[in-house]
Amino acid sequence: MNKYFSYFILLLLTKNLRYYFFERELEFSGAVFTLFLLILIDRRINFWKIMGLFTGIFFIDILGVNCMILGNSIAKAFQLALPAIFYYFAFLLSCILIDVKRYEHGKRMVILLVMDFICNFLELMVKGTLHQPLVNYMIVAIIIRGVIVYMIFLAYKKKEVLIVQEEHNEKYIKLNLMASDLEAESFYLKKISANVEGLMKKAYTSYKTVSEVEEAKRYFLDLSREIHELKKDYTRVVLGLDNLFRKFEHDEVISLTKVGDIIRSNTKRYLLETNLDIHFRVKFNDDFKVRYYHKIFIVINNLVINAIEAIAESSSRPISKVEVCQHSDEEYIYISVWDNGPGVPEDFLSLIFIPGFTTKFSGETGRSSTGMGLSHVKNIVDEAGGELEISSTGEEGTRFEVRLPLNKFRGDTCEKEDSYN
Repeated sequence: MNKYFSYFILLLLTKNLRYYFFERELEFSGAVFTLFLLILIDRRINFWKIMGLFTGIFFIDILGVNCMILGNSIAKAFQLALPAIFYYFAFLLSCILIDVKRYEHGKRMVILLVMDFICNFLELMVKGTLHQPLVNYMIVAIIIRGVIVYMIFLAYKKKEVLIVQEEHNEKYIKLNLMASDLEAESFYLKKISANVEGLMKKAYTSYKTVSEVEEAKRYFLDLSREIHELKKDYTRVVLGLDNLFRKFEHDEVISLTKVGDIIRSNTKRYLLETNLDIHFRVKFNDDFKVRYYHKIFIVINNLVINAIEAIAESSSRPISKVEVCQHSDEEYIYISVWDNGPGVPEDFLSLIFIPGFTTKFSGETGRSSTGMGLSHVKNIVDEAGGELEISSTGEEGTRFEVRLPLNKFRGDTCEKEDSYN
């Protein structure tokens, strides 16, 4: 729908909303409220088009309302509408001459009030009802109307800022999720690259071993060459991803509570999508800036998803809970992820961080999960020089305790020598 058609409907509907002062001698129309708001909100408003809209509105008012409904003659209807016609067209021509759009909204509002006073003053002269008490009432009414309009405008702007901020946060969260997923894939690629390296060595050893069979020698030599080329491609991809994340994270810092907000938003969305009734709580006690925040995000996110999946598979609690808590001291950032799920069997506690180990199987396909989530968490914590511990009982649930060195992650005090390796 064309915006000027919307403006036409708004002005038409509000024009006949009138309020009076001083025994009905001073009349104000609701269309002035609407016009002021449109001028404040729309920096590209075309005043010539607005004048065209008012021409149509007055045509409807004179012929439709006054002549056809109220039974007035055209001359009488035009005489009744003349002061309002004079006001609106004088006001809009003043807006064009002053070029009111070029001023910021505070100055624009003051200019509109001054113009409103002048045009109302001239309108009273046209009516022949100008006298001092009426002018005094008019000044008070114009100020009150201006304050109301400006307050509505400020509320609109605040809402607009909140909407933009919400959209920005949504995009920011998606970007962080995507970056974290890419970094996780980089971890898997590193593992595959190591396997490819081992496979290449085996192929080359086989080439050396079967020295008596020429055809077999050529086969294993070609195989080792192909694996070597594959390894080089893998290495390029892994190094490219590593360099990307190193550049992306080294200089960028965000507040620790922002990490918590992303975790909270992401997890609640995940719970809604999977239709899981789990009480999720995030409590961060610190708000200092951190770098390498994707590392922190990946650690927490993997532990949270692991807890949710454990509860979803076999929890019998009446109320399922997952909680993430954070605090710090002078040396470490402490993060704990707790759930009241079924717990981890004692025999598995020493195995869960081994790559490929899993107890999760799909009920539909019978396939197991990759078993890489917790091993990836362990790898990140170890590379940072931190510690990761787990405690689990059937009664109290499972708690992962993460300890990360503060000097490596704090973004507002860290030095270059503390960089993440």
